[in-house]
Amino acid sequence: MNNTNKPWKLGRNFNNNDEGGLDSNRENTSNFPQQNSHHHSYSGNELTKILFLSKRGMSRSPLAREMMRTLLEGSQLFGRVRTSSRGVTQAYDQCPIDARMSKFSNKLGYFLQGFSRFATIPDIASADIIVTLDHESEEFVKINKSFIRGLSRPLGIFFSPGSDPYVKDPYERGEDEDVDDHYDEIVSSIGYGCSKLYAQLPSLIG
Repeated sequence: MNNTNKPWKLGRNFNNNDEGGLDSNRENTSNFPQQNSHHHSYSGNELTKILFLSKRGMSRSPLAREMMRTLLEGSQLFGRVRTSSRGVTQAYDQCPIDARMSKFSNKLGYFLQGFSRFATIPDIASADIIVTLDHESEEFVKINKSFIRGLSRPLGIFFSPGSDPYVKDPYERGEDEDVDDHYDEIVSSIGYGCSKLYAQLPSLIG
């Protein structure tokens, strides 16, 4: 099921493009309640770190990272937020970025390069906001919740009601499902979720 109804339809209908914001429809920050009793909003000139997690860290989380950087660039939040991505399955550590996703993303102006990196304890402990994109990353966060100091939420909380709460796996699709349609839906879901998350950042950062 499509998570977005494609209100932005892959036109980079964003604000504009490693760390390094869409527009209105700002949602109530109750979507991000305090996870730990000592957590508080980020303020001042502190750098806010957003960490995107997916099963392999080879396609979905790197794309989310680049989409969020695009949203931040040229906004008042530029330079105040750092985005990064990791995988949660150690077997995929240092694997090349998915070639098909890289090619698909390049057409939209998002450039995915390099290799996947496995999420370490220091990675999740230093993140202010952790965003999970699939079931595997959500389980990883639950297992390691004692190390998490910031907020942790699935990207799916921003999807339309009744939608699949997870971003589809690029390597898992039906035999009759068109490859391009499959990747198109993945990109649409991530873009929509990132735009909603971006809309809440000013309230979180302060």
